[in-house]
Amino acid sequence: MERVGEQLRFHSSHLAVSAYAEQVKRSGCAIVERVIDEPLVHTLISAIDGIDAGEAVRRKRGIYGVRNLLDVCPAVRELAASEPVRRLVCLVLGDNCFAVRAIFFDKIPGANWSLGWHQDNVIAVRERHDIEGFFAWSEKAGVWQVQPPVEILARMLAIRVHLDDCSADNGALRVLPGSHSHGWLDDEIDEWKANVAEFVCEVSASDVVAMCPTLLHASAKSSRPGHRRVIHIEFAAEELPSPLAWRDCVSKR
Repeated sequence: MERVGEQLRFHSSHLAVSAYAEQVKRSGCAIVERVIDEPLVHTLISAIDGIDAGEAVRRKRGIYGVRNLLDVCPAVRELAASEPVRRLVCLVLGDNCFAVRAIFFDKIPGANWSLGWHQDNVIAVRERHDIEGFFAWSEKAGVWQVQPPVEILARMLAIRVHLDDCSADNGALRVLPGSHSHGWLDDEIDEWKANVAEFVCEVSASDVVAMCPTLLHASAKSSRPGHRRVIHIEFAAEELPSPLAWRDCVSKR
């Protein structure tokens, strides 16, 4: 594996669409600046702060995690169907893409966590059906989750909408570009860490990180006070094998 040092940063106002799509497909991620405007950032923050307590909401001195965000927050459902967000997804997955899950997370005192290098490996479905290739079933906040064949996740795209500035000292996402297209890497993570230079996704509020769920990624604890609020929306462009079905399916408005 060669060291990777591609330029991963684009600006929404003059997005080179072919270069962006190619970068995501080749490296597994890209940063797009100023995707949403400041008023919408504040609207989303207020909408999340106003979510009622429930099994899907985690609080410690404030909300730091929300599951099933498409269900419990209409503003996020609108965001997933909005033109600026869908544009970034359609360029990679095609016009038939749809949002299948959204979650929220923050790093705050009392809930300041780190994640080691890993690949996202589960999807949310309506009901449990035991089908070959789908395993490690679990139910969280009333929603069934399952690990699908890696090919399904490799053909998905996650859009991480940042509501705060996020730098290396505030738990920014770290990625190993190119690792998304090599299947499950449980036994090869150390090799990737040794041979591929990590990229730290430092962003401003309103920026988006687009990434393939199978990209190796990690994040450290925040070392300074302040929020690091992220709305993470997952998109697909194909149905699951029957009788399995995606838990959510949000397309155009």
